Amino acid sequence: MKKSILVISGLLISQLVMAGQITMTDPQQEKTENGKTLCTYENSQYVFTYVTKGQCPYAKTFDTQDSE
Repeated sequence: MKKSILVISGLLISQLVMAGQITMTDPQQEKTENGKTLCTYENSQYVFTYVTKGQCPYAKTFDTQDSE
């Protein structure tokens, strides 16, 4: 009985921790004047931008609180 309660509690806590994150895919890429790449990930609810020196990652996880 204690083991099942522990497992259920762990599942609930892990869901709460992950609730503030979203993984987005297939960004729009744009080169900046200084040669970096601006990656824009967006859907109907969120817009995130990420700057990198190389290619944009196909998938990236963001905190939903950081949305523009």
